[in-house]
Amino acid sequence: MSLSTAAPPTERHVAIALAGADGSLLHSQDPDRPFYAASTIKLHVLMAVLNAVDAGHLDLDRTEPARRTFTGVDGAPFTLFGDHLDPTHPADGQPITVRELAVRMIDRSSNEGTDHLIELVGLPAVATAIDGLGLTATRAERLIGDAAAIDQGLTLETTPADLVRTVRAMVGTSSNLQPDHRVLAREAMSAQRITIISSALRPEVPVGSKSGWVDGYRHDVAFIGDPDGPEVRYLAVMTAGMVKAEADEVIRARVRELLPDLAR
Repeated sequence: MSLSTAAPPTERHVAIALAGADGSLLHSQDPDRPFYAASTIKLHVLMAVLNAVDAGHLDLDRTEPARRTFTGVDGAPFTLFGDHLDPTHPADGQPITVRELAVRMIDRSSNEGTDHLIELVGLPAVATAIDGLGLTATRAERLIGDAAAIDQGLTLETTPADLVRTVRAMVGTSSNLQPDHRVLAREAMSAQRITIISSALRPEVPVGSKSGWVDGYRHDVAFIGDPDGPEVRYLAVMTAGMVKAEADEVIRARVRELLPDLAR
């Protein structure tokens, strides 16, 4: 059994990592503290998918039948329901491309898209992507909504430092991804529909982000500025023990404190 090391959702915690274009930390507060990752883990799934595409193992234009039922760690099928569902996701059996699954996983945080992509590439490929990024505390051990895996203690965890490393490796000029796949990641993050960090920035500031939330946890990570430029910043703020509105205001306050020249 894998034991969680994440900050408890009932205890108040805020952790931050702010990095520059070269990846060096400009500001940090408990940057290596693990939290339950929530939907920020979808960035690591995206990296695994793009690695598979780069290697020729997966085609972004491949068409799949949309679905909401997946295979759990115990080998039994489970179906996503309730808050796990994206009402805009195509009906079961309707065609959807791997590219659209990837974009939906990021811009609207589709759990259906996430589990579908994990099943296409496999959890070992996600772990390999995490290892390839040199991350120290990120774990993607199960599909979203797999109750059997949760019962076994399998978890999804990451840290602010790992998140900024991930985003920089995905969208920055030092990325090993093919240029068009780096653009895909940038555009999906820039189209983010669940905004926290960006809501504290002036409208003209280029930004792309990925948030994550479940009861007791609320996070956001973003690239801020042109990823091709020397002034780009990578910011991750992770919180535990707060209700959504409080966590969002805490995150926005950190943006204003750390990036006053860009904040509104």
